Amino acid sequence: MSTATVHFENANFLRELAERLPSIYRASTPDRVELLQRLADEELAEAEYTEMIRAKVAAARADTRPGMSNDDARAFIHARFERLNNGA
Repeated sequence: MSTATVHFENANFLRELAERLPSIYRASTPDRVELLQRLADEELAEAEYTEMIRAKVAAARADTRPGMSNDDARAFIHARFERLNNGA
């Protein structure tokens, strides 16, 4: 089971618990329901973030363009920096 799947399941569980809390626990307060909803939102955000990162990593691994050496990357960045500074 992937990490994102676990986060989605946790979010669903927390949302269901928040909806049912007043009937399960008579002394529940709106603050507790709100806290469960907030935790569910955080789990959902974590799942979405994890999926986005996994997609970026997969795209980077699938990229067939030739790599760039460290020296080439530094030269490219330096040249761009110079162009931006001279144009300003």
